[in-house]
Amino acid sequence: MTVLRDISVMWSLIHTLVMFMFLFDSRYPKKKTINLTLGAMLPLIMLNFILFLVCGSEGYMQRMLVTLSLPSLIFFFILAKHRDGRFFFTFCIIDTLALEIIYITNIIDHYIPGYWFMFSVRLLAYPLLEWLVIKKFRSIYQDIQNQVKKGWGIFALTGLMFYVAITLAMSYPTAITERPQYLPVFVILLILMPVSYIHIFTTLRHQQNVYRAKEQENILRVQVSDIKSRIEEFSVANDKFSKERHDFRHKLQTISRLVETKQYDELLAMTGKYGELLDETKVKRYCENAVLDAVFSSYLARAENIGIKVTTSIRFPEELTVNDIELATVFANAIENAIHACEKLDAQKRWIDVKVIFKPKFMFQIANSYDGNAKFDKNGIPVTGEAGHGFGTRSIVAFCEKYNSYYNFEAKEDSFVLQIDF
Repeated sequence: MTVLRDISVMWSLIHTLVMFMFLFDSRYPKKKTINLTLGAMLPLIMLNFILFLVCGSEGYMQRMLVTLSLPSLIFFFILAKHRDGRFFFTFCIIDTLALEIIYITNIIDHYIPGYWFMFSVRLLAYPLLEWLVIKKFRSIYQDIQNQVKKGWGIFALTGLMFYVAITLAMSYPTAITERPQYLPVFVILLILMPVSYIHIFTTLRHQQNVYRAKEQENILRVQVSDIKSRIEEFSVANDKFSKERHDFRHKLQTISRLVETKQYDELLAMTGKYGELLDETKVKRYCENAVLDAVFSSYLARAENIGIKVTTSIRFPEELTVNDIELATVFANAIENAIHACEKLDAQKRWIDVKVIFKPKFMFQIANSYDGNAKFDKNGIPVTGEAGHGFGTRSIVAFCEKYNSYYNFEAKEDSFVLQIDF
């Protein structure tokens, strides 16, 4: 019946590897990461399985830290994008949760021998844990890794302490089943570990929410500033127009005299000058909505000021079906992303095109030139490893999900396109 135990050990190792691969953030493309991992980890797992058969369960547990955990730690650290507390905490949390299942089933198997119970529990527990990690935890956790930069060192140290504590308590100086008087303490340790992880995750989630709130506050502050600037621009233009309107009667009299005296050259010069003065009272407007117009004016002016060719065709419906401030935030983030992409190119290659239509349905598209380098996650959402970037894209996606809108990010040969349909 030891074959059931042996199969369950291999089952445990493979699922532990899979869970870590889904949480761990590699510096390499997905395909290369998978190939490197399979090439390095499968031989390591087979070697440890042979060691398990030779040394037995207790002997292997005493050696596993050196024969499996340490080599896999070094290998994945080489592949890791985040070579700091984020990596070590991820490594510890997966290994300790996987070990908890192994240790609990080992203890129960001591009292219910035959390996059937051990085999059955591991057969079900690891896929269940893997499902929870991939479906419920992975997306949130990776967002937290990208947004929260501080505090990971102490969390990683906590995970390491749990790792060492449960390993020593389980196997040193002898198996815990040979020291039944310590079982209550060991059980408390096994309960304390996931509770501590939940608390750590809650803390990280809170930090993420604080980060998002600050980012949103910054965006709103910029939008308020844009609107104030727009109001000042209209005020200056209105003052100029009022002055021209006041002087208009006198200018008409001058024009009449020039016509009567047939001084056509002077007349042309004067009308040209008046035309220039009227042009100074013009304010370029993109739409009637003040919030949206302020965002377009501010961000597209920024683009033009750094030599980006801007083209627009903007027509909004009379009544928006979404909140205008939230929609303005989407446009601000999208245009800012486009500006950031254009800044990497030579001046003559920079362009941004904004199209908004409301018939046959409300939709918009923002296209821009880019350097040809774009990475997407499994959901087709652009990802970036640059510090301080990526929040805008997540904000756009969150907006679309809130309003059940279709969105698509597409990297073409010479352009990057965002399309949103309502």
